[in-house]
Order: sequence, then structure tokens, then C-alpha cells
Amino acid sequence: MKVAVTGGSGNIGRVTVAQLVAHGHRVSVLDRVAFDELAPEVQEELQGATYWQVDITDFETLQEPLDGVEAVVHLAAIPSPAMAPGQVIFDINCRGTFNVYQAAAQAGIKRVVSASSINALGFNYGVKSFPIRYFPIDEEHPTYTTDPYSFSKQVLEEVARYFWRREHISGVCLRFPAVYRPDAEHWSRWREMLLRRREAFAALEAMPKEERQARIHAFKEHHEAMRAERFHERPWQEQRKRFERMWREGPPPPEVVVGWGWTDFWTLLHVLDAVQAIEKGLTADYEGAHVLFVMDSHNAVGVPSEKLAATYFPEVTQRKRPLIGAESLVSIDRARALLGFEPEHSLADLWRGEDSRTE
Repeated sequence: MKVAVTGGSGNIGRVTVAQLVAHGHRVSVLDRVAFDELAPEVQEELQGATYWQVDITDFETLQEPLDGVEAVVHLAAIPSPAMAPGQVIFDINCRGTFNVYQAAAQAGIKRVVSASSINALGFNYGVKSFPIRYFPIDEEHPTYTTDPYSFSKQVLEEVARYFWRREHISGVCLRFPAVYRPDAEHWSRWREMLLRRREAFAALEAMPKEERQARIHAFKEHHEAMRAERFHERPWQEQRKRFERMWREGPPPPEVVVGWGWTDFWTLLHVLDAVQAIEKGLTADYEGAHVLFVMDSHNAVGVPSEKLAATYFPEVTQRKRPLIGAESLVSIDRARALLGFEPEHSLADLWRGEDSRTE
């Protein structure tokens, strides 16, 4: 299959390109960075692909690279609200997405796989909170986006639906969580972090119930104050300095250690499983525009999910189905059914001490 990958030099993009080339696909990379400006290790990963310097907000530049292409993987985007002002995020993520689909339609392409985000739900970066209705969260859960990045991913999903209705372009919008790529240097650090979270959760469970509830309530109140400050929309360097100051004050308490990631429901995804979902989105037999949560099958704390939910979300008592063991609090059932997706590089391997490195 001849495939074009927008944002092909990014963290997910370059692994996607390398895997597609290795599996016999003819791949074109569409990226706004000139090839000569890429780091040597990125250039090496893109070997075997054709490279086009393209700005997705410039519709005219998209037409020639898509000539003869059979499918598109659309990954190009501003990846967080800290990376650009809201109007820039909207321009690139929304107008750029429309341009990619419009150019695909003009080229007669009938399959587009796009990177959406768990943030299309709106709970993580949003400047206003909203009630979670049930676990495990699935694609039917209502969204409430109040930050430009999350809103842009919601718009991306609507663009995909529009082009299915209008042009019969089938595809999936993959709601990825944070995607990690452990290497030889960082793998042990990842495992240490996961084990520290399990220990912190054990410390929380050992506390008297009233103390535990008070600590978690205070932790969540602090986070809500950060929402009101629109903290996640501040430049990343400013955010980093604040976290560094917190660390200098001493090791964080257990409710904070466990609470990191609570607004994404402790979800993560290995980059090779992200690529697995992308490739299956290209090749699986389906029609229509589908939104799919795609993430690890386990939570990132390594404890029973029912206990985790009851501790940090005691107000959420409804269950779509029983939570079994340490399974993800966000369902991947739809991705399993439509694509045959199944994580092959689980977080569970890390806390068992098994090596799931890519290199």
C-alpha cells in the first residue's frame, strides 16, 4: 500500500514510518521541517521513505505529495496546549486537518487514519472540570472540552465524520493517551516510577480512611485551582520550573505520587502499540468514520482498578461492566472489535520486570 504520513518526523510518526516501510508499504513523509534540519537519528529512522516538506495549513502544498497515494496517516499537530497559543493550535490542528482530508478527497483516497487524543474527552487539560459518569470510560461518554488542544481533537473527529458523509472516506480517529518510548537508558526509570506508584498506593491504603480521604480531597482541590489558573496553557518551561520547585521542597506525598495521571485515568501506551493500531486502522476491513480509545490494557499504577477508582473517584459509582484486575479504566473494547487491536507491550511487563524496550 502507498501511504502518506503527515507529521512523520514526530515521536509516533517516525516509528510509524519505520514500521510501515519494514512491512512492505511504500511510504511518503509529509512534514513541515526540512529533512536536512532533522536530527541524524530521525533521518535514519525515515530511511526507505520519500520525504516532502509540507505545511498542512497550506492546502496547495498537499496536492502533489498525495498523488497516487492509497491511504493517509494524519499525525501532524501541535501536541499540547502549552506548545502554542490557542489560535495557532486551532489553525494547525483544525484547519490543517480539514486540508489533509480535503486533499485526500481530491486525490480519490478512501482511507485516512488520524491521531486524536484521550483529551478529546476534555477532562485532563480543561480549564473547567465536569463529572465523570461511569467506568470504564468508553467512546459514548460525553465530552466537555474547555482548552484549545482538546477542542481541536474534538474538531478533528468531526472533520473525519464530515468526510465520511460527504466523500465516503473511511478511517479511525485514535484517541491516544501519553505515548512512551522506553529505550535502554530510560527503561529502568520507567519501571522505578511504576513501582513507586504501587508503593505509594499501599501507603494510602494503610492510612485511616478519614486521613486518606482528606489528603486526596486536598490534592484534587489543588488541581482544580490549577485548572482555574489555566496552568496547562502556560509555556512548558514555566510549568517545568514549577514542578522543579515542588521537588526541591521534598519527596511528594503518596496521594500525589499515585495522583499523577489521574485526569487521564492512569493511561499510557507504548509507541509500538500506537503503531500497531495505526497500521490496523489502515488495513482492517471496515467502513465509516470511527472514534476509538487506544491504550494499554492495564492502568499505570499496577493495582486493582476498582480500588483505584473508588479511592480517587468515589463519586463515580456507575459501571458499564465490571473492572477486572488492573485493567484500564478506559475501555479499548471497541478498538479490539473493529481493528483486532491488542496491546503487545503492556505496562504489566514493566512492573513484572520484563524488558519491553524498543531498542
